[in-house]
Amino acid sequence: MVIDTAPKGAPKRKQVSRNFRTLQEAREFVTETRQNVAQGRYTAPSKVTFRTLAEDWLKSRRDIREVTRSGYADALGNPLDFFGDHIAQSLSRTDVENLMDHLGTFGGKRGKPLSQRSQVYALQAVRAVFAYGVSVGVLSANPATDVKPRRRTKDDALAVNIWAPAQLVQFVAHVDTHEEEWTRAAFRLSACGLRRSEVLGLAWSEVDLDSGTVKVEASRVKVGRGSTTNRDATKSKASSRAVPVEEMWPGTVAALRALKARQAADRLAMGTAWPDSGLVVVDESGSPIQPDAYSGRWRVLRADAGLPRIRLHELRHSIATTLHRSGVAPADAAGLLGHEVATHMSFYVQSTKTGAEEAARTLGSVLRTVQ
Repeated sequence: MVIDTAPKGAPKRKQVSRNFRTLQEAREFVTETRQNVAQGRYTAPSKVTFRTLAEDWLKSRRDIREVTRSGYADALGNPLDFFGDHIAQSLSRTDVENLMDHLGTFGGKRGKPLSQRSQVYALQAVRAVFAYGVSVGVLSANPATDVKPRRRTKDDALAVNIWAPAQLVQFVAHVDTHEEEWTRAAFRLSACGLRRSEVLGLAWSEVDLDSGTVKVEASRVKVGRGSTTNRDATKSKASSRAVPVEEMWPGTVAALRALKARQAADRLAMGTAWPDSGLVVVDESGSPIQPDAYSGRWRVLRADAGLPRIRLHELRHSIATTLHRSGVAPADAAGLLGHEVATHMSFYVQSTKTGAEEAARTLGSVLRTVQ
């Protein structure tokens, strides 16, 4: 069977040929193909694999930061292992459902199931690749459109721990005893609510020592699974902000001045071998501190200070909760930390057992006054 598949009025003739076992099968194919051509839904046979489609999709994303591209690549890791070399047109909704079932039992660290959150990211990336396939004419439909991830349960929620104000003070006091200038200055900036990427991406040109303010205009993040980092724009428009670090933690300007003086001495000693990145947080050889090394230093500092175990990012949660309980308007607190108000209230302001007890006492006191 040979059938013309060019739309009516097209300048060039296009044909597709297929062999069938029976005349009935051939007729059914002809009918279906002519209907698809007439409705503009016909897709020519293609041997493009899902892997090739994914690679082309990532290349086409000129609108995203490099770290976002790296995140998509990581999210596609398990799907590519599962059906990456299959012909894209051969994949169906059932194949995507089977992928999700597989990720529910495998794909995480040390052979464990992939977390529910990572399953969602993987499915979103797969949907995007198939959608790209539809847009470039490789696929007629997206087989992942109606596939759902596993339902989120309370066990999937990532517990958030925070420090009380006194513990924040204890941490900064311990940081000030460290012998390395970059450690003292950098972790004071973290205690001011800067993200790890913002501390590591901060340039001296964005530091105003006279006013005691730093401008957050960029971030430096790890790209891929190696040691490569990339300095790019901030995470979002809201992330770009000025932070009065000296107002938050008096002595921060002094720590930054000491770091700048140390770097000047190291630069003089190394001469032309000094890699002048312009960044604030570099080691004695001028090399920018790696993100993983920074997190490792945080864990050591936290443990040596004798403080409860929290993640580095939870410093921001601790600050947000302290601001909220101190009566700072959500919009002002969100502006200081560099995120939207909705994000501030939904994810950064934490409830605790002692906080709930205090709220209960306050409500009881109010109610007793009207009884």
